[in-house]
Amino acid sequence: MIRSLFTILILLCLGSCGSESSDVKNAVDEANFLLTGRDCTGARSVLDGVGFQSNNANYLKAYASTYACEANYTTTAFFANDLTNLNATASGFFSSLAAFSTSPLMTSATDEDFVKLQQAIDTLLYAGDISNSSSFARISVFGAKEAGGINVQALYMVLVNFGRWLSFYGNASSAGVKGVGDNPEGNNCLFTYDTGGPNFILVNDALNDGAATSGSCNSTNTPYTGADDISSGTAAENKARLCQGIVLFNNFIDLILNLTFTGTNTGNLNDLSTTFNSLCEDIAAFGDALCELRDQTECEARPIEDLEIYSAWLFERNFR
Repeated sequence: MIRSLFTILILLCLGSCGSESSDVKNAVDEANFLLTGRDCTGARSVLDGVGFQSNNANYLKAYASTYACEANYTTTAFFANDLTNLNATASGFFSSLAAFSTSPLMTSATDEDFVKLQQAIDTLLYAGDISNSSSFARISVFGAKEAGGINVQALYMVLVNFGRWLSFYGNASSAGVKGVGDNPEGNNCLFTYDTGGPNFILVNDALNDGAATSGSCNSTNTPYTGADDISSGTAAENKARLCQGIVLFNNFIDLILNLTFTGTNTGNLNDLSTTFNSLCEDIAAFGDALCELRDQTECEARPIEDLEIYSAWLFERNFR
């Protein structure tokens, strides 16, 4: 009798566990179907209906896609319109991102397209309830195959949102040229650098080689002034917006170093890892682990002087 009851309980448990897994799978399938019709909120509602699955890779990829859908992003459009235009050289990469077809969509610091796509990115970067973004941490939770899928999806979204950030704050033209766009203030730089700051000599050194090195943000085209949205707010607001770009780029570095791309439709992605890992190594002497700042809160905790050095030496000198 006891053995029979035990067997029944085991069967009931297995049945309920299978049903729960089936519910999640069905929800993911339905959400992906709704996303093909651009029903962004409907897809997320279906996923919310089975509870947030923080350790289910397929669920998380679909959940991120609901925010990306609201942000006017699709991987299909990214491949069709922008990936083949990606420039893998240090001097051309940032401009090519700013020239993406989706980059002009960011029109303010609180632009919904940017904010929603960042929600999608964060869903993937912190998959598995990890507290600090890293490819290694995601692999440790999901294994190499599933983490690889998450990381690829995150990489494409990071490239698009970083392109929006560069275009908006860099006052870029439709061709991705910094400082010649439509911003009313006509800013030449991504950020307004403190000319009285303790580390300004390092910033000035970075921008002192003229337009051939740092584009419109150079010592012959002063002041070193960024867009109003990254210069006229409080010090905390300005730092937070600078950190958005730093965190996006640092996560790009971490992702690209841990992925290998195959096929004819992946552009120059494999060439990017060597180029930009080297750039991060070049600025290591100016600040401890600046290229390791992959979390917004951690970045905002760093002194602004460190972040200005990072921005001048890495962003301004390579975004022209």
